[in-house]
Amino acid sequence: MTDPLPFFAEVRVLRAPGSPRLEGKLGGILGITEPPDEATPPAYAVLLDGEDEVYTFLRDEIEPTGHMRKQEDYY
Repeated sequence: MTDPLPFFAEVRVLRAPGSPRLEGKLGGILGITEPPDEATPPAYAVLLDGEDEVYTFLRDEIEPTGHMRKQEDYY
């Protein structure tokens, strides 16, 4: 299992099933689901740069850039 990502981590979209135009975009993690069991991976709510909606991705659909954003960037 891949390590979980923290809130406000900057990520790049690797895959966006049903929305290929989102692939390659950068954004920040604003939410993380709490899976019902250990076999279910968490999903990440990501606000992508230039978008007005928050999108949900599984861990293997995004990759961290190594940068952290700040809460003030969003709220």
